[in-house]
Amino acid sequence: MPVSLIVLVATSGIAPGWQQNSASAPLTVQYFKDLDKNREQDQRATDILKALSIAGGDWVADVGAGNGYYSQRLADLVGPTGKVFAEDIADYAMNFLHRRATVFDLRNVEVAKGDADNPKLPANSLAAVLVVDSYHHFSQYQPMSEQILRALKPGGRFVIADYSLPDHRGQLRADQLKIHEIDPELVRTELERVGFQVLRCEDPFVKRMPEAKDSSTSRADLWLMIAVRPK
Repeated sequence: MPVSLIVLVATSGIAPGWQQNSASAPLTVQYFKDLDKNREQDQRATDILKALSIAGGDWVADVGAGNGYYSQRLADLVGPTGKVFAEDIADYAMNFLHRRATVFDLRNVEVAKGDADNPKLPANSLAAVLVVDSYHHFSQYQPMSEQILRALKPGGRFVIADYSLPDHRGQLRADQLKIHEIDPELVRTELERVGFQVLRCEDPFVKRMPEAKDSSTSRADLWLMIAVRPK
């Protein structure tokens, strides 16, 4: 079976404060475990990963990888013969990603720095793309989506999870971004415009949880969308 590549665009809004701690916190194994402990409950992380349909030996990339939670999960799923590209554009994220890869000995993870309009991935090579709580951060969403489409193999998946409350979806795109939300139907339109085929959208995927510590989880519903590059 040919080696494939999966792109994961992960969160930058999860676990408030981790960005500010990048220079001061001791980034130990225990620190990362504490950082990650609510992710399964708050985001149904295992179900998000299942939507990618990955297999051992696949190459994967975590674009906009943030603190690297999904990069680590993917590294376990693709195994020693696979590879994870953990990509972000922020310097503080680079610190977290390098440190997580080191403390957990993630030998199949490569940390990479991209641009706001280009995650710098190899063309026609990817099996899937996942964006968790990050699509709304794309300041140049059309060229980013075009580059992701270009990087995917025919039939490759683009899975996006992001936050939105129905009452906010009539707002302008710029106003939604101010509250770190985005309407899934707006995303569907943007993806189809660049050539993706949207298979389904589960909305909500996780209902708003006001009691949750994470600000994204407490403020809005999480939705999940699966799109593909047509064959």
